[in-house]
Amino acid sequence: MALESYRIWVAMAEGPAPAASPFNLNAGQLCLDFANTVRSRPLNQRVDMIRSYDDLLSWARQATILTPGETALLGEAARRQPRAAAEALKQALALREAIYGVFSARAAGLPAPAADLRTVNRAIGRSMTHAGVVPSARGGYEWSWPDSPPGLDRVAWWVARAAAELLTSENLTSVRECAGYDCGWLFLDGTKNRSRRWCDMATCGNRAKGRRHYERRRSVQEPSPGVPQA
Repeated sequence: MALESYRIWVAMAEGPAPAASPFNLNAGQLCLDFANTVRSRPLNQRVDMIRSYDDLLSWARQATILTPGETALLGEAARRQPRAAAEALKQALALREAIYGVFSARAAGLPAPAADLRTVNRAIGRSMTHAGVVPSARGGYEWSWPDSPPGLDRVAWWVARAAAELLTSENLTSVRECAGYDCGWLFLDGTKNRSRRWCDMATCGNRAKGRRHYERRRSVQEPSPGVPQA
């Protein structure tokens, strides 16, 4: 799905997203937003924002891939079938880590790790057994899940399909990984000269500017080796 199409898609939520949601949807592509549900990924103190099936539903609701009704149905199903919900969560998180591995390698100009690509392909295969086309509001057709009741792995269907679309689109060359040493978030670079370095200038970009400013001041204030101090 193209960057602008995904932005429109996110904006067309059926109802308001949770006001206090911790998730950021600024990657420009659904599967990258899902990979970005880990903060400080390169560090030992990484923070996982999806630690339960309810967290997974919260993310999917904010990303508008589940309606409020579907979210309620899946939440109730998870309470009735905790083991099945735990397995669906495990598969979704495995898919998330594989997506990060594949697209992070792509951003670095490296081949995708074979194990990660296999995980992504298995998830795509599972999702496509439920996929089909339905009439769209614009008069054409669009991908959906006709005649498929929401299963506990419904979120992974959307994410896997989004990964397949990005991997086979021209936007693949625009995938970047944030230059922040402690970030690891992925995004689509939509700038004309493909010069975007940060997932968000207001966070990682400003921190980098602050570090550079501090280092410049320190280099001016510190005496050069061998120069006597007054």
